[in-house]
Amino acid sequence: MRARALGAKLPVGKVSALAFAWTLAFLVTTAIADGASATTAPAGPRTPCSAAPYPAFPAPNGSPNVELWSGEELGANWTPPSCTGWESSPADLVVALAGRFASGSDADGLLDRIGRISGLSAVRYWSVTDKEWNPLFVRAIALGTPDPAAVRGDFSADEIRRGAALYFLATDNRLGNGTITRLILTANGPGHIVLETTNVSPLRWYWFVVTPAGGARTLYFLDRQSDGSWQFYSLSRISQVSSLFSRFVARESYVNRAVAMYRYMADIPTDRDPPAAP
Repeated sequence: MRARALGAKLPVGKVSALAFAWTLAFLVTTAIADGASATTAPAGPRTPCSAAPYPAFPAPNGSPNVELWSGEELGANWTPPSCTGWESSPADLVVALAGRFASGSDADGLLDRIGRISGLSAVRYWSVTDKEWNPLFVRAIALGTPDPAAVRGDFSADEIRRGAALYFLATDNRLGNGTITRLILTANGPGHIVLETTNVSPLRWYWFVVTPAGGARTLYFLDRQSDGSWQFYSLSRISQVSSLFSRFVARESYVNRAVAMYRYMADIPTDRDPPAAP
């Protein structure tokens, strides 16, 4: 696949992309990096723990680069990058985004923003179906346990840094049903953050299960650069009960959802024109 850069120039982001966003995120979303040809593009993503990440990071203040692979493109024997810790099993969709944003926030500042689960309801993405900016989630709340009744306040940076599993519930605007997602810090160092989100309850559309528990996973890699900017890389893997469901959501929607989550975590207006994929 050939990569192309999408979205507006940055001066400094309806199945859940986080699941989470953080699937999603929380639902997840897609576009591609200039310069890679169809003959040289790898057959899958390469995370920042690889020698040469793919898609590549943009120049400072450049638009994020996003790549999407279907299960057919990856093949049944696709093996995730080793540092993800993910098992080798078929995936219906894999989305990778590489971005770079200027920020005055240190690692604690970013973790505080990531832990602000209530803010997810303000995230907007461009719907290629409706041709308008829509909320990505209509509801988002932090939970004390993986129980929708265990409502609590947002998570602090200190809570995230402890490395314990944290949970939140988010209702995707297309599904209408809340999904419980686990958020956990998997690596933590000076200027280095790795987070993972996994849905612990199925993503449902009415009474149909779209994605089983554990079927929507996203890793976020954030690394502080010497100029004070942050490199951001997200990798989402989605497995669906039936390939039929993948036909209900345009590929461009996954691009816009991934970019929306990137913008949110980078503290960039999520509905900034032009959309990544119109």
